[in-house]
Amino acid sequence: MRAWAVGAVFPRWVFYGVGMTIAGLLVLTQPVASTRPAWWSEAEVGAMTANPLKFKFPRAPHLRVAAESWPPHVQVEKTEVAGQVVTRARGPMANFLDVLATSLNFTYSVVLGDGYWGAPDANGTWNGMIGMLLKEQADFGLGPFGMTHARSEVVDFTMPIFREVLHVLVSRPRPEPDPWGFLAPLSWHVWVALALSCLVVAFVAVTVVRTLGFGGPSTIQQHVWAVYQIFLSQSLTWVPTGLALRVTIWLWIIAVLVVMRSYSGALTSQLAVRTVPIKYDSLDDVLKDTSITLLLEGSTALTGHLQTAKEGVYGELAEAVRVRGRRIRASRMQEEAYEHIPDGRHAMFLEAVGCNKVYSDHFSRTGQCDFYMSRGVFWKLFYALVVPKESPLRELINARILALREFGIYERWALDQVANRTHCLKLPTRLKFQEPYTLLSLWAVFALYGTCMLSAVVVFGLEFIASSLREGN
Repeated sequence: MRAWAVGAVFPRWVFYGVGMTIAGLLVLTQPVASTRPAWWSEAEVGAMTANPLKFKFPRAPHLRVAAESWPPHVQVEKTEVAGQVVTRARGPMANFLDVLATSLNFTYSVVLGDGYWGAPDANGTWNGMIGMLLKEQADFGLGPFGMTHARSEVVDFTMPIFREVLHVLVSRPRPEPDPWGFLAPLSWHVWVALALSCLVVAFVAVTVVRTLGFGGPSTIQQHVWAVYQIFLSQSLTWVPTGLALRVTIWLWIIAVLVVMRSYSGALTSQLAVRTVPIKYDSLDDVLKDTSITLLLEGSTALTGHLQTAKEGVYGELAEAVRVRGRRIRASRMQEEAYEHIPDGRHAMFLEAVGCNKVYSDHFSRTGQCDFYMSRGVFWKLFYALVVPKESPLRELINARILALREFGIYERWALDQVANRTHCLKLPTRLKFQEPYTLLSLWAVFALYGTCMLSAVVVFGLEFIASSLREGN
């Protein structure tokens, strides 16, 4: 009777719901076999303390650190120690890793991957160091990694260590002889305007003479020749007598004087000082030149973005990379720069500190500056370490990154890697020319002279033939 009464008051689904809830609570309170590392619980306690900067592991765990070479931030090398091959890292990021190990009290081993940072393949599988974290082959990635939304969905970023931008690294422009340099002081618009002005002045002069009936010759050929003589600073074979014609000739002389004095001064300056042309100084410059090969690091934040970019400048870059781009492993970027960029037909996308590293090492070895870093920049990113999702290491590392940034220690470490960078940073746009000009530098002048002489010979021959025909008749 009581059981029936209780069932009448509380429907059967209430009993089912309460029972499932109690069962769920009992399951959650049971010990569950965990795949977490052995140090997880200790780090979890440390991350919850009021000051994670002071936390240390009571017992030093051994962590696996994914790393790839990316000069000057990190250089990973395999060395033989006591008959065993050991992978070690050096550089600013390796210094920071040592600081972390000492501060947190852990040992570590560097794990090399496939040479890339991490990007999803066509089937959605991540490669590189990020793929190693997802496969639990490493406890955190040293990087530093460019922070993007796609990566943040599969791993956690620490606090940024630094900010970087991409430059275009090309061969250093050199002063080159310009055979047509004698035309450079005036643009082609000015040369065309001067030619038309000769015809206009000649037409005005002959119109004045024919209207007044005096002042000078009445044929258009004679006036064209007279205007041409004045343009070349030659004297006239006849003297204008009318005031109107004199004013016309006088105005033309003033205009020619101003133009020719400006031309001769600019030409003298150009012969004494050569200008260094900078052909590639921005991303747009290398996109316009479809003959240049683009070198960029593979499986990075940039290449991941280019996979989805359809329009705008990054859409154009994605198409250019697909047609004439070549992806390179991070550890090979510096060697590829030395091998390909000096030929002038390759351009590399590289961070500013990476460009400085190329400058510094190349100058240290050869004493020359053969590379140029564009003033135009693109693809600004923050760089950080990566840890698995919900890893307690994140807060512990963040506290130490903040201390490192506040004192500018990492910047100091990075600058120590590029000691000779300053010698090649400034590129002069003008060079004082002390060497004599060669035929190669002035071949266009001699070609013009030869063409004019040949034309004079042809005209002389035609006049001679015409004169002989007239005498024969």
